Amino acid sequence: MSTQRPRTAEQRVRDLRKELTTLQAEPPGQQRAVRLAELARIAHDDRLLNLAMTAATQCLDDDPQAPEVLVAAYRDADGDDEERLARLTDLRDLAGYLDRPDVRDAAADLLVERARTWVADADASERRYRLRTVESLASREVADTIRDTLERAP
Repeated sequence: MSTQRPRTAEQRVRDLRKELTTLQAEPPGQQRAVRLAELARIAHDDRLLNLAMTAATQCLDDDPQAPEVLVAAYRDADGDDEERLARLTDLRDLAGYLDRPDVRDAAADLLVERARTWVADADASERRYRLRTVESLASREVADTIRDTLERAP
């Protein structure tokens, strides 16, 4: 039995801010960009948008192949397919706040690609649910395009 007390939400915020401060003290570079990208995604998952925006901005500044590292942190995160699609939506929205069309476009393209595959892998009744989810996460236009494409497929 553990004698360690559970962490509160406030402790979690403090820990993430401390991690950002630690990363900011490190020299810029690819390794720091990777860690900042992961911190941005974790902060975003916890709905700490200011922290996520700060970490993402610094990640993009450090990444010589921007926005690859940041997109990878959101794309490759743990979770089921629906959670991964939601994270890509989060990244697309974050890119809008950061005024980074390159990140927004990369996230949107990946979102459409992954959504199409996710919907196609389901039976007819599950597809209806998944299309509603895609409509909620992406847009009605994306969901309609996926539906039309799948209906035309043999």
